[in-house]
Amino acid sequence: MDNTNNQHNVFNKLPASILSTVFVLAQNPQLSLLNKNMHYASQQVDTVCKYILQYILSITKHSFNSELRSIFEKYTRINMNEIVGILVFRKIKGLDYETALDIAFEYRWTNILNKLLKMYVVIDRNTSAVVHKGTLFMNEGEHLDIDISGLFSERNESRREENDIDISESLYVRPLFRVRGNSMDLEYQILDISEERDVKMLLDICNTRFEFFPEICGSFERDIICVGKEFLLYCLFTAGEVIVDLDNLELLKQLLDVKINTKFSFQDLQSITNSYGDSYDTEFNNFVMDYGNADKMDLLVYMICTFHSIH
Repeated sequence: MDNTNNQHNVFNKLPASILSTVFVLAQNPQLSLLNKNMHYASQQVDTVCKYILQYILSITKHSFNSELRSIFEKYTRINMNEIVGILVFRKIKGLDYETALDIAFEYRWTNILNKLLKMYVVIDRNTSAVVHKGTLFMNEGEHLDIDISGLFSERNESRREENDIDISESLYVRPLFRVRGNSMDLEYQILDISEERDVKMLLDICNTRFEFFPEICGSFERDIICVGKEFLLYCLFTAGEVIVDLDNLELLKQLLDVKINTKFSFQDLQSITNSYGDSYDTEFNNFVMDYGNADKMDLLVYMICTFHSIH
């Protein structure tokens, strides 16, 4: 008993920085129960981040995407803290963009999501070389270390007209979100949208614009929504449905205030499919046709709200 007490006394005398290091290297969450000082050290944001990084790096030196996701799923209190997510993401080299996006969306990390949506690369049309990376993260001048090796896949090259943004005769922008099936991955998660904070996240997505690097893009148009047409429609349609279910007037006003600078045609609406390959909402398409609004896509948000209000 005396020996145990002596050990506890030794730990109690150690500074918080040492206790933090011991907790991280031990990789044993039960160690936080050793005493009050150890528990305090283990709960600090910096310690939690180092613990996560040590965990995923100790498991694998290469692909850590599944491990990163599993530890956030395991510890609910951690995934509710966006600051932890920020600190972890900024420390990982060659972070998989889809994994980061998936996690940020699932846990409603709106600040991280905003930064991820705005990420892009500028490509020289003649050489296919990346001349600028628009991967700024949370701090000024800080770029997230994103793996962009898959940006030039055959699939993405075949969808250039749909995804890429021409800024000059020699340069074009390739948004990270619009490529590699990112929108499709999140479409499944949208099915779980049901609460007020979920809707606010969707509205943030609809209102997020690119912040192009002026020395590269010059006076090129700034008011460009980060997501493509399909995903924008998914967000608007889901937000409208949930807002009506919640009977939330304030959110309804925010939805109606969304400025859509993307030109939709009724043909665009008809061509959009869900994750199963079916028409996204045949009933809504018929509603638009029945009321003679097929040529009034500038009123799309109003039509979505009206449709959900009467169905």
